[in-house]
Amino acid sequence: MTPRELARLFDSTHQLLKLYHQKQKWSQIFPLLSNLAERYYLLYQACPKGMQAQLSLYVPNHGYTTNLVVNQCVVACILCRSLNYNQAISEQIISCCLANYLCVQSQSNKLAAGQTLTAQDKKLWQCRHQLAAKLLKDSGPHTLSIQHLLARLNKYKQALLSAPKIMIYDGATTLVALANIIAMNTTYRESGGHISVHKALADIYLRTPNEFAQNAIKALIAHIGPYIPASEVKYAEQVLIYLATDEHGRHILVDASRPEKIRWHRFKASLTIFDKQRHCKDSRLLYTVWFSENINFAEPQPINQQRRQHYLELISTLKVSQEYSFRGLNKLLSPYPELITQLTVASKPYNKEQQRAKDLRHCLSMVGYDNAPAIIQKVLFQRLVATTSHPLFQHISKRLENMVRIIQALFKHNDSIQFEQVTLPLYAYVLYLCEHQATCISRKTVFEQAEEQVISPPLACLFGVSHLNQEPLTAYLNQLIGDNSWTQHLLGSEQHKKQTLDINEKHWVAIKLFTYYVFQPKALFSSWQEQIIFDSLSAAGWQSKADFYAYLKNCEFADNF
Repeated sequence: MTPRELARLFDSTHQLLKLYHQKQKWSQIFPLLSNLAERYYLLYQACPKGMQAQLSLYVPNHGYTTNLVVNQCVVACILCRSLNYNQAISEQIISCCLANYLCVQSQSNKLAAGQTLTAQDKKLWQCRHQLAAKLLKDSGPHTLSIQHLLARLNKYKQALLSAPKIMIYDGATTLVALANIIAMNTTYRESGGHISVHKALADIYLRTPNEFAQNAIKALIAHIGPYIPASEVKYAEQVLIYLATDEHGRHILVDASRPEKIRWHRFKASLTIFDKQRHCKDSRLLYTVWFSENINFAEPQPINQQRRQHYLELISTLKVSQEYSFRGLNKLLSPYPELITQLTVASKPYNKEQQRAKDLRHCLSMVGYDNAPAIIQKVLFQRLVATTSHPLFQHISKRLENMVRIIQALFKHNDSIQFEQVTLPLYAYVLYLCEHQATCISRKTVFEQAEEQVISPPLACLFGVSHLNQEPLTAYLNQLIGDNSWTQHLLGSEQHKKQTLDINEKHWVAIKLFTYYVFQPKALFSSWQEQIIFDSLSAAGWQSKADFYAYLKNCEFADNF
């Protein structure tokens, strides 16, 4: 990454906003928008301080709306990085920020300048998100996720600023709305009225009743720290520019008052800064200085990512069909005391008093060495889910937790089936969706009960994913837990025709149907689906569907299912 690439972000953003007035180029909008979102994401990964600095510096050559959109995209980058979102989710959110003012650059400039909008301007302003969605729709169905974000945006902005709590559920839309509010409050306006980033964050944190937004703001502040790069600092009667703070707590500042040379300073002190956005035409401060070796410290890999990799390796190492001794399991688990603690809790269903185990040896004696590998893998998967970063994390984790309870209930009367073994492919499947279908996951359920269906809808439908390529999913599950027979049963239930399903594949189809029933009790199933439910319940030892449904009603399912 180079200073030139940072400068080109402004040029490219400005050119994108101008395309609305060139109808013959509308077909280019989505490819350009996608490419630009990727560049924002990659540049933030490579040069976070240089991107954060744009919140302090207003580039007058490009006008208000371009600066506003750049600021909004930078805030979105910071939010996504601080929340550990992957590239696909981050680019989706940045893309929506870029599309936010796609059709109203002129109207936005007028509003910032205090000018009166014409009747046509007002109409355009009110319909700006619908117009942007329409432009994107012409590019094809792959733009649907951004269209959905845009459609909810106005409602979410109002909800974030409302004293009476309005329920909003989509994390990605919440972050776009949050980035827009912050950018609008902090982007320089000649008429004044803009405020510093930290004041804007404090104001919305105190004002919003939305817990997700509050947590996102706290993560953002923890990520950027107390000083915004490129803020002005008064020190020893000089005006210096704050760049960064090194690993020893020393602030790095520059004196850019002389055009011929930048002077560097490094010291420890409490700083008084001026961090409202201001005009800047100095390309050194805008772009060049941020690529200096003096401020590019290597950022450590997040602990969560390191742990996740170790957990995945441990899952692959453990085999549910292999015999283990205490010494072997202790050697595997001793580097992870948090797993041993969780295992002592996971052993509770294996004793009548529902008491947790004292230590690993006690745990293994309670559950038995044959059952131990699956229980350990389940705990590992639970840890992986707990460290998954996704805007809909609460929804995903609760739905997963409830599906696990349904599986436990189904095999309540069948001692020959260890329910933990059945749940393992479910955990792996959901992790695959979070890693490879992150932008497709939604709260909607795209489950159809059509009689003419030949193959059961995939489990992904319960997480809003309507289309799924089975080949990479199969490879992922086989690589991770291919030795578990229930993995093959799950894959078979989604790939084999309904007439050829064996009983264990029918169990997986039934589990999906029971899940759908729990949050849609009035759901009507086709005759072949009802037959599969009957076959599954009979094989699992249940007397009737009525008995099983009555039992489910007494299960404590998590809210927000």
